[in-house]
Amino acid sequence: MALNDTLVVFADGNPIDVLRSYPVLDKPATRGLVERLFPGARAEEIGDELLVDALNPPADVVCVGCFAGLDLVCGWGLTPRRPSELDPIVLKASSRRNVYLHAAHGDAGWCCYGVWRDGTRLRARCVCADPGIAEDEGEPLGFEAGGDPDDLPCAAMQGLFGFACDDHDRLDDVDPELIPVVVYRISTAS
Repeated sequence: MALNDTLVVFADGNPIDVLRSYPVLDKPATRGLVERLFPGARAEEIGDELLVDALNPPADVVCVGCFAGLDLVCGWGLTPRRPSELDPIVLKASSRRNVYLHAAHGDAGWCCYGVWRDGTRLRARCVCADPGIAEDEGEPLGFEAGGDPDDLPCAAMQGLFGFACDDHDRLDDVDPELIPVVVYRISTAS
């Protein structure tokens, strides 16, 4: 799996449980989520993809999946430099109780992730090659303990969403090759 990714997940409970069940896509709901995330913009549906191919979309594209108990979106235009800078529009785009953010850029040595519950930020962490830790707020999550900083992007992806980043697939891993999303091109309305 690529180490360049941007993913925001809105979930009623644990996103791993929902994703592991390979939920059925609610395609009409994806349009509503895109419209809430990009008010006033034009969203053109341009196809379907699997989540594994949607994690690192082009700049003007978002990939959206809406399922029972979970909504997700991949889009660099939504990704903040630090989790604490996540736009309130994104946080309020879904009525789900929990919001999870994961973004990484392997070439830049940058990874950030955050967790919100009922609108309150519980964890925000941003690590980059220089200056090192750019943000570290809230209680550390289980996957952070004793880990190698170089493995942080994969550890965070596994811990938050159950995706394996390497060839060592566990039987309980979520398989993003089996989760469908809808692809939209976003442009400013004229």
